Amino acid sequence: MTNLFLRAFLFLFSVGVIFNSSAQTYSLQLEIKNQPQNQILFGTLKGDKFNPIDTTQSLNGIVKFQLSANISKGMYRLILGQTTYARIMNEPPQQLDFIFNYENIIFKTDFKAPADSLEIIQSVENKLWFDFIKKEKELKEKQKEVEMELDYFREKGAGVSNSGNAITNYITQFNYLQQERDKLITKTINENPNLFASKLIKMYREPFLDGTLTKQNRNKIFKDGYFKNLDFTDETIINSAVYTDKIFNYLMNYAQRGLNREQQEKEFKKASDIILTNTNQNEKVYEFILDYLVRGFEKLNLDNLITYIADNYSGTTCQTDEVTTLERKLEAQKMKVGTTVSDFTINDINGDPITLSDVLKERNLILFWASWCPHCLEMLPQIKQWQKQAKNSNVEIFAISLDTDKKDWKKIVFELGTESWHNLSDFQKWDSKVAIDYNIFATPTLFIVDKNLQIIGKAESFYELNNIDIF
Repeated sequence: MTNLFLRAFLFLFSVGVIFNSSAQTYSLQLEIKNQPQNQILFGTLKGDKFNPIDTTQSLNGIVKFQLSANISKGMYRLILGQTTYARIMNEPPQQLDFIFNYENIIFKTDFKAPADSLEIIQSVENKLWFDFIKKEKELKEKQKEVEMELDYFREKGAGVSNSGNAITNYITQFNYLQQERDKLITKTINENPNLFASKLIKMYREPFLDGTLTKQNRNKIFKDGYFKNLDFTDETIINSAVYTDKIFNYLMNYAQRGLNREQQEKEFKKASDIILTNTNQNEKVYEFILDYLVRGFEKLNLDNLITYIADNYSGTTCQTDEVTTLERKLEAQKMKVGTTVSDFTINDINGDPITLSDVLKERNLILFWASWCPHCLEMLPQIKQWQKQAKNSNVEIFAISLDTDKKDWKKIVFELGTESWHNLSDFQKWDSKVAIDYNIFATPTLFIVDKNLQIIGKAESFYELNNIDIF
């Protein structure tokens, strides 16, 4: 009897586990007015990075997704498609960002204005979040309007009648609106301490700027106190745009009109020091912000600033795959024109060891590539044609593959007809010693070096290579 009971219990328990496991999905449903018949993307949002994980189409204006309990809580994005105007003008598609925290979600909205027309039928998190966003936006806009009027009367006051009374009134309004905004944040957090939305809302705190102060003094207090009440230790907030929005907003206070490139880099350098000093309490968050800054400065071609960050902040995070890539990206900034690169010895495609310094010519192209890299496969034939040009005919090419499979590597070499190059590989991928020594974090990456191993040019595309004056 005991054994029968035990077996029955274990059976029912296992069925319960299976049933509960299979039941751990949540539904996301949207009723979208004016939604065109195109693919709708659903994906993760980490700062400024969107990663699509599912697609669907609307059926009679209804869109449905099943969300697994295995996905992280955080902000997610729906990309609904482009309006006709956006397609013509090549503008971004309509999108809607929302919170998922293990609950069923039902929205109603209009494709033409997804956020502004949003009606939340079901979702505690999103009701709180969007209600806060709406109220905070209204207070912030009023605050900016009053601040502009205050500064105008301060500047023009002597020539405006009753300017003294106007300034006093604007100071009162300005201070009041800031206090109301702060009360809204505090009240929302205190009444909903366990919601993910409250974590995000807490990051909206800003320094109080007394309206009696001059604009210059208010700006100084804002910069000095910006990070005082902000918490950069919560890794879950990485799954949103809030951390990166806070960093971007702070940087914009250092973006000044009329500055030349060198002056603007100095301002961003000041901001970067303050940002990285105040966001290093959690290594994952710190790595996330460091990566965001570096990618942003890359887009602006602020190489000197990236080099500064590499010199001062490289090596300050733990070693994960993502951090290793980031560290190499930072270190790669040190591989400038004029830098002397490391010598190396690697086996060629026939298994014979090749030492770089033994076969160097006056000009040499060191190319890092892989058979699984589509950009590399597109570039290699272009480099082959490039070498046929008279001015490049004497350039020695060292093609270092980051492949791990010798067959795949050989197959591409023979298919493309690049046997005349020094085709080299140790089949260690990113862990290859030469890849580490040259701080390779992406393929293709190319260096033009002279007979003394000094870099005279570097490129990540054929266009960049073709524009290097190698002699």
